Order: sequence, then C-alpha cells, then structure tokens
Amino acid sequence: MLEFLTNKINFKILAPATIIFILGFISIVSTTQGLAENHLTYFFIGLVIFSILQYIDIPFFIKYSFYFYFLVGGLLLLIFVIGHTALGASRWLKVGELSLQPSEMAKIAVIFIITKLLIEDVPLRFYKLSITNKFLKTFIIILPLVFMVLIQPDLGTTISISLIYIGIIFISSFKKIWFVVIFALVSIASTPIYNSLQDYQKDRIIIFINPESDPYGSGYNTIQARIAVGSGGLLGKGYKQGTQTQLNFLPIFWTDFLVATYAEEWGLVGLLFLITTYLFLIYEIYSVFIRSSDPAYKYFSFSILVYFSTQFLINFGMNIGVLPVTGIPIPLFSYGGTSLVSSFILLGIINKISVDKSKI
Repeated sequence: MLEFLTNKINFKILAPATIIFILGFISIVSTTQGLAENHLTYFFIGLVIFSILQYIDIPFFIKYSFYFYFLVGGLLLLIFVIGHTALGASRWLKVGELSLQPSEMAKIAVIFIITKLLIEDVPLRFYKLSITNKFLKTFIIILPLVFMVLIQPDLGTTISISLIYIGIIFISSFKKIWFVVIFALVSIASTPIYNSLQDYQKDRIIIFINPESDPYGSGYNTIQARIAVGSGGLLGKGYKQGTQTQLNFLPIFWTDFLVATYAEEWGLVGLLFLITTYLFLIYEIYSVFIRSSDPAYKYFSFSILVYFSTQFLINFGMNIGVLPVTGIPIPLFSYGGTSLVSSFILLGIINKISVDKSKI
C-alpha cells in the first residue's frame, strides 16, 4: 500500500482534486442533504477507478478507443429510447437509484478517439470511401457525438466537447488555416444553429446581455446567483445560513449554481480558497503537459487541461453573471455522478502520465 502511494500517486493532482470535492460536498450537504449519500457513492466509485487506472498503460486507451467510442454512441442512442427526462431534456439512463449521463462520457470518448486518429496514420473507411486527411478524419468522427448530444438538448456539453476537440487540434501539427475553415463553417451555420435551439436556450443568450429584461422569468436564475454571491460578503453567512438557497430563491443550486451557494455560505475568503485550489490542480495538469515528450501523452494531458479549465471558467462565469447560463458543471465540485466519475477517470490518466519517468 505504501509503495502504491509513493510510486503511483501524484498528490499534487489527487490532493487538490479531493479538496475541491470536499468543498462542493459540504455545500451539497448544507443545502440538499438528500443528494449527499448518492454523491458520496460516486466519489468512492471514482476513487476506485482512479486507482485501477494506475495499473493500465496509456496505449491501452488508444488501442481500444474505437470500442469506447461506439459504446458511448450506443448509450447516446439509447437515451432517445429509454432515457430519463428532467428539466426538459433527456440526458440520463436510470439504473436503480443511480443514473448515467452518456454525454459526460462522450467527452472522454472524444479525447481517446481524436488522439488515436492523430498519432496513428490509418484511414477512416466508410464502405468504399477511404479518408486519409487527418483533419477530415477527426472532424467526421466527432460529428455524430456532437449531434446526438446537441439534440437531447444539451448545449453545455456540446460546447465542452467542441472546446476539447478544438484544443487537441490547436496543439497538433495541423496548419492553422483549418481554424479559419472551422470559424467559417461555424459562422455559416450560426443562424440555423440558433434557430434550432430550444426557446429556453435562446432566452439564456438574450438574458446574458440583459438579465433585468425578464427578472421574474428567464433572467431570474442569473439575478439570484449574483445576489447569492454578493450577499456572502467577506466571510460568508455561515454553514446552512445562506438564505438564497435555504429559502429556495436560487434554483438548481446543487449543480449549475453550487458556486453561488458556496460563496453565500463561505464568502469571498472561501471563494478565493476554492479558486486557488482549482488553479493549483490546473497548473499541475499544465506542467505534466509541458514535461511530456510522447505525442499521445501531450494530446491526453492538454485535452484534460482543457476539460477542467474551460468548464471551471464557464461555470464560474455563469455564477457571477459574466457568461450566459449553459448548464456546464464544475468538475469535481458540482453535483453529478457521471461528471464526478468522468473527472476521476481523466485524473487517473493524467496521474498515470505524471509518474511515468520514462516520458516525463
């Protein structure tokens, strides 16, 4: 056991990740105690998977990436048949008391499959058609996952997957002209994409610009989150003393707005501690990326860096009102079983990379 802890665990990764979970868990217990036991179960599942991954070599994930890709694709299709609907979206598969959100797993699938396509020079075959251009291969392979997640509808996860993909492509050897192509395609598709959005998603964009235009409707969440963050002051109102959450003024405070919940109870000091801890984790992941010499290690570590940093920034921006509400959770902090387990899977991989002395 001691050898496992000293040789296989990078505590610069595991320690801040555990602290972040504890901070979020305290807020969940404070406001929605009924969800705490379920959340704790997922945490221990994540830790077990994290530990198991230390005995699996990185090439394993690349070798079996297509199998995982099709597994996730199948689960996403299953959503439309037996998916559990909540808050106007079908995103979950229920297994007893536990639930599975395949769209969270899609983020991992994208990391695996895009890395494989970038480091292995194999064509992508569709019947008699063989595609050898690496950019086209990655773009085509990601589209089905993005489409199935978007129509659930889950705009937040669609954004997360897209950012991970763009991040991997950015550090690859592709000519940057492809980013111009992507931008042009997105610009052309922006109008039909906007028209395809649900009414509540369109409202979020409008409310982001001016939340006071509908303070008791679409702008309500944003305004209440701002009030919760601001009312926390320097030291916060104290454990279980946050009026915005305890009196249910702030909706869905255990996922999208858990930062606002936490800030109201623990104030600016608590918020700065959370930010510092998260930045420490992000910096350690970044340092692993910088030190990696193997291409697969670089793609994995940078995409994991994008996964944690972008979701943290977007959710934090939502809670203080500088970004529109998109439903993106903060990994490790927000409530969400599949998100928590997925985060520990990626942490397990980055931990495995960080302790590999031969390539770091």
